[in-house]
Amino acid sequence: MSKNNIRKSRRIETIDIAKAITIFCVILGHTTGNLDTPMFRRVLYAFHMPLFFFLAGLSIKPKAVHGFKGWGTFLYKNILALMVPYLVWGLVYGPFSYPNMGALIYGSWEALTRMETLTSLWYLPCFFVSRIIVQIVVNIGEYAKVKNIPLWCGIAALPLLAAGLLLPHSENGVVWCADIALAAGGFILLGIAVRKSYLVMAQQKTLWLILSFLGSLFLFCVGTVFRGDGLALSLMCKSDYGNRLWFLYNSVFGSLTVLILSMLLSRLSRESARPFDIGAITYIGQQTMGIYLLHKPFLQQVILPALSGIFPGDFPFLVIALIGSALAMLYSIGMCYVIGRFVPQLLGRFPRNEWAEDRERKIRA
Repeated sequence: MSKNNIRKSRRIETIDIAKAITIFCVILGHTTGNLDTPMFRRVLYAFHMPLFFFLAGLSIKPKAVHGFKGWGTFLYKNILALMVPYLVWGLVYGPFSYPNMGALIYGSWEALTRMETLTSLWYLPCFFVSRIIVQIVVNIGEYAKVKNIPLWCGIAALPLLAAGLLLPHSENGVVWCADIALAAGGFILLGIAVRKSYLVMAQQKTLWLILSFLGSLFLFCVGTVFRGDGLALSLMCKSDYGNRLWFLYNSVFGSLTVLILSMLLSRLSRESARPFDIGAITYIGQQTMGIYLLHKPFLQQVILPALSGIFPGDFPFLVIALIGSALAMLYSIGMCYVIGRFVPQLLGRFPRNEWAEDRERKIRA
């Protein structure tokens, strides 16, 4: 088996499916303005960003980083994967000026808004800081000789979530969204904590998964749709969570609904009366970074204005939003393919040569 095949086989199919569903939720949420609050947007924002961070935790196998070389490698990889695309795309979407460079370096959602660049980029510095926080937690657990690191991560997630949700948020935001990164780190740690249980759950019988999906969907609706006007718009990007208890409740059951749905799709694709291929869905899940970076301007400036000219004014906006989101997804996937083939660095992918891989293996040995 080739090295590329080995790497692909290590991916968890259900996580890629969940990522694909989540990125579509992100696109659908971007069909309206920042302050618009239609019900479908309030429902999506009740859970989709926490789910993104939780999925990152499900993909992590916790391992301590040792020494200057270890931390140097860790930071280097995350800078290439997150901060390089952040800086590049921040300048692609925003006009250059020295004040704008200061705003880009500051890295909060509020600063990016003033810069008039892609405000969605707040996620990248936030994720970078949260990865450092999570790695520190994992290191502390190993240095303390904790036997059950996932359990330790689950316990450590609670004070991080509390701090992230309760700390005051300044008018200009915090550098690199560090306050939001505390909550994000909490969600990542929870993903690490339940990773093993998640893999066990994915092996349950189809009927049990269907019942679990319906139950989690109902509980999620209790916290969102059934509350009607009581459901506020949660904007994690600016640390605006509305009612924090409801935010945590919806984060849990919204995420659980998507995760179980991904398990069902994976199971049915193989074991239903009419098996089907989910390769396209998993491919989307593997391209979430690029889709996240590329979809919004094309969606809001090209697709939605065109659709608004095609459909009459009284046509249901949700239908237009769904069509526009699907078109934006197709566009973004095509662009991801082109960029990934010729300039993958723009998507945080830096191809490694065999010499670098051999050197790293020698360092680990």
